[in-house]
Amino acid sequence: MSRNEGIKKIDSLFEKYKKVLKAPQGIVVETFIEVVQDLIGVEIPKERVKYTVHNKTLSLAISGALKTEIMLHKKDIINHMKGRLGAQSVPKVII
Repeated sequence: MSRNEGIKKIDSLFEKYKKVLKAPQGIVVETFIEVVQDLIGVEIPKERVKYTVHNKTLSLAISGALKTEIMLHKKDIINHMKGRLGAQSVPKVII
């Protein structure tokens, strides 16, 4: 690095880690609950949501009507979660 490059933005220093690191299981579940609350207006108990990290699957133990509503908004939920967590940490499947 030469002296004439100027100041680097702090955000650019962490780009490598943003691509590699994944959010912990609990953070993914909390983010899902927050996004559903924001988009649909329904609060889901944390005990009713399970996240499997190795295959990126969110499992819901909720009523059929609520699950159907979530499936209708699945794309929006995943997009909002991608904005909050990053592309690496977003679940691929919601069942």
